[in-house]
Amino acid sequence: MGEGNDSVQLPFRALKIIVTPNVEGVYAIGIGVDGELCRLDEEWKLIEEHARPFPMSIQHAIVVDEHLIATWIDRELMIARMGCLPIDEPFKEGVERGDLRASRLLEHAILPAGAVWAHVLDAEPLAMTNMGDGFAFVLWNRGVYAFDVTGVERWRAPPPKWPELANLPMSQETVELLQTNTTIEVWSRAGGCLRLSKTNGSQIGTGHFDLDGALSNVYGSTSVRLLLLSNGRCYLYREGDKMAELSTQGPIQHALCIDESTWILSGWREEILLEQSGVKTQKQDEVVVQHIMKGEQLWLLTNDGMLHHSFLTE
Repeated sequence: MGEGNDSVQLPFRALKIIVTPNVEGVYAIGIGVDGELCRLDEEWKLIEEHARPFPMSIQHAIVVDEHLIATWIDRELMIARMGCLPIDEPFKEGVERGDLRASRLLEHAILPAGAVWAHVLDAEPLAMTNMGDGFAFVLWNRGVYAFDVTGVERWRAPPPKWPELANLPMSQETVELLQTNTTIEVWSRAGGCLRLSKTNGSQIGTGHFDLDGALSNVYGSTSVRLLLLSNGRCYLYREGDKMAELSTQGPIQHALCIDESTWILSGWREEILLEQSGVKTQKQDEVVVQHIMKGEQLWLLTNDGMLHHSFLTE
């Protein structure tokens, strides 16, 4: 699909786009694979030049009110950061990666440029989710934490465990946090689900799903859970009962819920429409990393940084 009125090229290879409904004059944030950030208007045009506040990839990113909460990680340098960047002003350019190599002492730690607040993390962040006017995240072998948007801790819970899955590979590794009306669901790579109270982090219940592979992501609505596996398999459950199962040609990068029975899947060089009546696919030349519903029009983002109008639902 070539460029035209329904195509926009971002200035970098794309990781994701986050819509920012509470920020006047800013429609969305574009995130690049190397940590680039840009602000976009309602026409998907850059408001100003993009910047890279920290010289490594962004692992997790969410929007809370007028702030971007993100984590950065570099496994080679064993560096991890969490920071809060304001969205109502341009992002700032940070240091180069070489500066991080020269500043390894904690007291001289370099933080993301322009951050309202930032923390050095002593463990790998595994998952993050919005939680009302704050957010929750998991640190490997440290626990589950709830913060407000100012970076102040509200509560913490012990590292999640699923004893009934202990014999499965990577069974105790968290892959996703999912917010519901009253709980935070913590999902493990082996299909375990631990529910915590949003109020204080206390454990409410636990369970697990039998999966033919390793869980990579979970999406949900009121009564529906879509479980995505790293091998491209998908399971759709409603109130605990399996409603659909699907095999795709590669890992699903993103899922968008249109209603309780309609899902848009961003596949490996394909778009997938999953409905109760069946499955529809549409091939793409590039890896589809995300779908975004803009008004009544569906858009797709590919990993080369191209935004296209999608015809999947038309």
